[in-house]
Amino acid sequence: MIPLHDENPSGIRPLVTYSLIALNIAVFAFQILFIGGKQEEFYLTYGFVPMLFKRDPAGKIYSVFTSMFLHGGFFHIAGNMLYLYIFGDNIEAAYLKIKYVVFYFVCGASAAMVHYLFNSLSNVPAIGASGAISGVLGSYLVLYPDSKITSLVYTGWGYYLTSISAKWFILFWFVYQVFLVFIGEQSGVAYWAHIGGFFTGLIVTSVLKNKLLSRRYMFPYF
Repeated sequence: MIPLHDENPSGIRPLVTYSLIALNIAVFAFQILFIGGKQEEFYLTYGFVPMLFKRDPAGKIYSVFTSMFLHGGFFHIAGNMLYLYIFGDNIEAAYLKIKYVVFYFVCGASAAMVHYLFNSLSNVPAIGASGAISGVLGSYLVLYPDSKITSLVYTGWGYYLTSISAKWFILFWFVYQVFLVFIGEQSGVAYWAHIGGFFTGLIVTSVLKNKLLSRRYMFPYF
């Protein structure tokens, strides 16, 4: 099930979301053009490696944040940026610029810490924006559960377009992450990070829900 767009106009020009997408793409282009065959060393340095963090938390704290802008391939970054593009503008509209930036990085950092909690001896670099974007999904579920998500669905007989309520789309996505964790799926994807980021976004936005919804469009968007 691939989301194509939501039927929930944000009412703003989501400059922060666009900037995050642009920065991720710029870093990915840098990886391709300038890192070349040294990708593994680059990931070990700037990705989040639980074992290295365990040995030197203060010295490796930067990797919690730099890892959010690294991606392992075209489909990795394309999927993440698609989700950020579709869901990010509405959350940016709710939080406004600065608080949205803080929210995004808090979700990403929480995702890394949950991943660390369950994989503290791993020497595999965790990379990607999906932890932070999972927080955006959790926030969207709280604020706009009945918004419609136009999606491309594969049934086994082919693909078709359908409109799905955000609550069902996001809950399906979340259950799928949990399912893959508990069957021990070995794809190299940090599913615990997705779960950690999702719950962070869900909880933070649940606490702030009334304030966020009441002030939407009430103030100039600076």
